[in-house]
Amino acid sequence: MRLWLTALIALIATTAAAAQPIDVAVTREGHTFVADFTFPSAAPAWGFFRSSPSATDNRSWRLQSWQVLTPGVTLQRRGKIDALIGTNGRPVPRKVRVRVTPFTGHLVADYVPALRLGGNSVALFDGHYAAFSVDRVASLQALPADVDSRTVRDPGTRVRFRGNGLRLAGDVEGYRIGKSEGTYGLFGVPRAVVRSGVATVIDSELPIWLSNDLASFTPRAMAALTARLGPSGIEQPTVLAAWEGAGIEGASMNGGALKGLILMRFEGQSVLQSIPELADMAHWFIAHESSHFWLGQSVHYSTQRDSWIMEGGADLLATRTVQQLDPRFDGRKRLNDLIRECTTLAGRPVATSLERNEPRSNYACGAVFALVAEKASGGNFYAFVRRLIDANRADRELTAAEWYATLDRASGSPRHSAAIRQMVESGSREPSSAIARMFANARIAFTLDAKGVPQLQ
Repeated sequence: MRLWLTALIALIATTAAAAQPIDVAVTREGHTFVADFTFPSAAPAWGFFRSSPSATDNRSWRLQSWQVLTPGVTLQRRGKIDALIGTNGRPVPRKVRVRVTPFTGHLVADYVPALRLGGNSVALFDGHYAAFSVDRVASLQALPADVDSRTVRDPGTRVRFRGNGLRLAGDVEGYRIGKSEGTYGLFGVPRAVVRSGVATVIDSELPIWLSNDLASFTPRAMAALTARLGPSGIEQPTVLAAWEGAGIEGASMNGGALKGLILMRFEGQSVLQSIPELADMAHWFIAHESSHFWLGQSVHYSTQRDSWIMEGGADLLATRTVQQLDPRFDGRKRLNDLIRECTTLAGRPVATSLERNEPRSNYACGAVFALVAEKASGGNFYAFVRRLIDANRADRELTAAEWYATLDRASGSPRHSAAIRQMVESGSREPSSAIARMFANARIAFTLDAKGVPQLQ
């Protein structure tokens, strides 16, 4: 009886420990931060769900940003995963401290870890602290970049940003399961300016012409999308716009969308002056990220293999929205550039593009597929997207199979989806010819350029 009671107590204790989430407290210390991890148990290694590399050098950004302060623990890159690993075969202890120097560089396929918003203002993304455990360090090597929280031990991660003048952007609590949507903790950031229902937090050093343009155009884009797609469910969208300076030639713009939040990051000498082409770029970017409040949040994908649905769809929604708001915008040129880009990337499966660190395939080829869906929907891609959303409101999850089925119903034939499925799953030996056939079958008007690449008329 005593042995049985001892075993029962041990089982209860183990179950309770397993039910506890990882706790991460992030505190500011001058120009750096300290992240205190408290794990529910010791383990050989704790890997990070979000391990996308830096877009600049394709290396781990954490190895350039994080310094482990706890003895007996190292931060390593194993395969496609960043992980905290115990040294000399010992497990990682339950408490680990890491010093974080904000990394503001662009990642291959994930949100910027940190944003500087002028002066001492910093925003940190909480999703990069979500972790999982493994029984053997060697097993990290075989894990895919898109780790499924159902196939590893994921106790959940609670992220707590601590400090004066701190708040969260968006309306998401700091509790993460796998790669679930996250938010940014804002340290020392001035209060947002609200205009027409849209809140903006803009780097105080961003060129004034662009600051004013972002604050005025974003509400117009949101209103246009809402009119065509219905309410997004976001009460007050927030824009975070960061300025990385004029250290490079030309202009660079990137970012993303989280629940209730549009993230933008600008850099380059050309941004210093008000130029129509830069305004077009900014408008299209705002419209793209705003589109994700519907195609990405009202419905989302279940696996990164289906990223093309969201990214390509947002590209076409953005193009049509900016065309509606600014007749001067050359949407056809934008789409033809995407078609040309797809022909250079579709030689290999679009579905596995993120595993190859080729995220642009999802945007460019996804836009090509969206054009076919638009034509099948009578030239109204908004209507196609709205049907996708309405049909998947229950679970809010949109799969490639459901996208294909919606296209089949709109077109009355499975041949369009079959051609797209082939390029998604297997790639094409002759992408230009394959796209030309897609367009011809869909009755999309096009010509061939000197290199045989289809271009919209």
